[in-house]
Amino acid sequence: MTRLRRALNGVAEEAPMVDLADLALAGHRRRRRVTALLAAATVVTVAAGATTAAVASIRSDGVAAARQTEAAAAPLRSHDAAATPQPEAAVPDLPGGRVGPLAYAYPTPCEVDRERKTVDCAAVEWRVVTRSGTTYRLPQALAFNDRARRVPVAISRDGRMLAYYSRHAQAHVVRDLVDGSEVTSPVTVKEERIGIGSMLVVSDDGRHVAFDPREGSKEPGLLIDVRTGKTVRIPGKYEPVSIKDGVAELVRYVKTDLWLMPVTGGGRPVRFAGTYIIFSELAPDGRTVAAVEMKDFRKRRFTLLDTAGGRAPRKVTVRGLPEKAGVIGTGPWRSGSELTLFALDAKGTHVYGVDIGTGRARRLADHPGKPGGFLVLPGVASG
Repeated sequence: MTRLRRALNGVAEEAPMVDLADLALAGHRRRRRVTALLAAATVVTVAAGATTAAVASIRSDGVAAARQTEAAAAPLRSHDAAATPQPEAAVPDLPGGRVGPLAYAYPTPCEVDRERKTVDCAAVEWRVVTRSGTTYRLPQALAFNDRARRVPVAISRDGRMLAYYSRHAQAHVVRDLVDGSEVTSPVTVKEERIGIGSMLVVSDDGRHVAFDPREGSKEPGLLIDVRTGKTVRIPGKYEPVSIKDGVAELVRYVKTDLWLMPVTGGGRPVRFAGTYIIFSELAPDGRTVAAVEMKDFRKRRFTLLDTAGGRAPRKVTVRGLPEKAGVIGTGPWRSGSELTLFALDAKGTHVYGVDIGTGRARRLADHPGKPGGFLVLPGVASG
């Protein structure tokens, strides 16, 4: 990302709005995840004064997962009030106690001095938006560290659990937005460990978080039981996708390996022929994942992969998206036959449910452009 940002900063003042698909494909050659590239490109474009959209923080996962319950699908309903939060000037701090499930989170923008060509992110903070549309400041969550690295937050698939890094505690905190309880992990993580593309995932029950200190590095990550302090080491070559039903889904790119690791450790990865990105969580059938093969990215086509190795891959071409919208990630499985996709265009991030049998997409929700450059959505690995 560093080389990409340096290159984009050099041309941002003069360059017109670029094609997001081109950025995604070029970015994957420089680094392993499309979505983080898109977020970086969006931030640079905003710094240049261009009009652009918010980028969903979606894992190559980007990323995401969902229960088959109506509660898990609720944040993705059409005309979600959370898509239109209150004005910035009226934003209060997140109060203690019960608040209600979240629809998304986003960071405030860095301060840009175009004359001096400098960017100051010291005042950046996280904001969270409930399903009912109420926006809160989250000052207790570190947003940027002293090394100018974004520090991620994560939201569980049903919007109930919020995980973030506390500078005061030097550890991760999981807050239950429904009953108001809060747990601080007994496992301390030094702030300087949080590097470029650091990632965070939280389980639906809030008990486990997966922390990847630096994307693309060999530095191992941690799967942390925030109640007991027990940790399981995640090899640095793997990135977390989701934590669901006692299983952490991990992926290694280029040579595409998917590892469904029990939260207690163990298991073995399975290798897929081809180069895949934008992995979904495990489907309700317990064996299928959706991912996008690099050669299919521009075609709006994803592949259904069998983690048990017993079925041939099946391609699904998505139909019904706006002409200029690009698919930037997968979201919750709303049922055994419908997968959530996230698409991006000049108006913002859009949420669609896609029938995996027909490929037909139906729009579920819209998230207009956010000043910080991307969104964190429920069930999505944040980075």
